[in-house]
Amino acid sequence: MNGHEVKHRDCYESLDAMRDAGGVDLILTSPPYPDARKVEAYGAEFDTSMAGYQKLGDAVFEALKPGGVCALNIDGPVRIWRPELGESERSLIAFKVAIDWAERVGFRYIEHCAYVRDGVPGLFGPRWRSGWEPMHIFSKPGGAVYFDHEGATLPAMQSGRRQIRGTNRSKAGRVENTKNITKDRRQLTTAFRQEFAGAKAFDIEHEAPFSRQLADAYTLCYSPPGGLVGDPFVGS
Repeated sequence: MNGHEVKHRDCYESLDAMRDAGGVDLILTSPPYPDARKVEAYGAEFDTSMAGYQKLGDAVFEALKPGGVCALNIDGPVRIWRPELGESERSLIAFKVAIDWAERVGFRYIEHCAYVRDGVPGLFGPRWRSGWEPMHIFSKPGGAVYFDHEGATLPAMQSGRRQIRGTNRSKAGRVENTKNITKDRRQLTTAFRQEFAGAKAFDIEHEAPFSRQLADAYTLCYSPPGGLVGDPFVGS
């Protein structure tokens, strides 16, 4: 990282600044969700209706360079959305936003990932407790997308070990046919796990934190060396 700058201001002011700077390579962000948290909890007001997310999509599009990427972490609450059904159901707004940004705004929808969050197991009524949130990955058309798949991978369990594939016998004696697995071998995933390790992992006093590991993974994947990364909501 060459440097960072934090501004306390409206999210759209930050997006305008990104646009005026010539665009950024990556926007990694998690806007407020349409759930029970109040303005006082987030510290700022944001329109969590579909219209609000549509406005956000337009501004994010303008703030990115051609070929730039937006990694969007967004989910919806479980509430009684259609009372006539008599039961609660999970909001589909995260998927409506993805479709809107792709079809109306004009983003390419290049990947869907999962933000895995360990928590209390069990069922809540007729549902599982949600252990993950959607991560939608968009790119702005008009340029090549930077992508380093090694940026978000971990060493495989067998990395660095030798594997014996069999033996060959000859006049010279027994010869082992071995294959080395180098330390560079990686395991690939699109499910990134939240590591709950107290304040070292994230600001535990923040209302809606996500971990440093999550930010690192997407930054290393989608931002070129020396690239410019922005988050209009900052968060924790």
